[in-house]
Amino acid sequence: MPIIGALVRLLGARIRWVLVITLMVGGLAVLGLVGWAATIEDQAASALNPVQRTFRQAGEPIANLLSDLDDFGRLNSENRALRSRIEQLEADNSRLREQQIQVRARQALLEVQAETDAVTITANVTTRDLTGLRTVIGIDRGSNDGIRVGLPVLAAGGTLIGQIYDVRPHTSFIRLITDPDSAVRVLHQQSRSEVVATGDTLGHLEIRIPWESEVELGHIFVTSGLDGQLPQGLPVGRVSAAEGTVQDAFRYVVLDPIAPLEQLEQVLVQLTIPPPDLSILSPESTDADGG
Repeated sequence: MPIIGALVRLLGARIRWVLVITLMVGGLAVLGLVGWAATIEDQAASALNPVQRTFRQAGEPIANLLSDLDDFGRLNSENRALRSRIEQLEADNSRLREQQIQVRARQALLEVQAETDAVTITANVTTRDLTGLRTVIGIDRGSNDGIRVGLPVLAAGGTLIGQIYDVRPHTSFIRLITDPDSAVRVLHQQSRSEVVATGDTLGHLEIRIPWESEVELGHIFVTSGLDGQLPQGLPVGRVSAAEGTVQDAFRYVVLDPIAPLEQLEQVLVQLTIPPPDLSILSPESTDADGG
């Protein structure tokens, strides 16, 4: 033994560590051969199971949170895709609805064309004067389409909206009947009195008519056609106010335009004017026609 101790001291600390490790490995090998190593492993596993379970339970919320975050990101992406699809469907629906409105408006104008013997042409409204100083709109038809100054312009239903007052090769401008510079010769349907209706600054028409004409609210005034510039019988305005007394020679009457002047999108320009029927000034002939 003294000889071995002296030898170990001579070999130094490094050799001592090698020897210790060699002895431990040898000891474990012997324990494995006799079956003790499995027992030691089982005991170690039993001792470590609570620790592993604790770490696993502590990690479950974190794992669940990471899973939820992944699901949230996926759902958020799906929601964005659904919103985009809904917006696209709404845009498509709006376009289809607008096309239907345009088609119905064009059909209404075509019905007016079918009911008249005059030559007409449809046009789209392209500009509108919003200054309030004038009541003017522009259309996408011009001299190249046969448009000329003075031609009447109609809305759906054959109601008068105004007359062409300026023409370019591809565009024209319409002075509406409510423009302060507009003057239209009209007939009171009931009395057959012919007067001139002028526009005002409030979107109405004004007339002065003899008191004996007995104008009442709701009465209609139509174009007389006796100036040769406008066809006969186009609805112009409906009486919304009438002022005056028996002592007055004339009654002041306000007309609301029958055509929806603020909503015009498509119009009908009448290129030819049939000659007027001079018998329209006779109330008796009107009564006979109605009977």
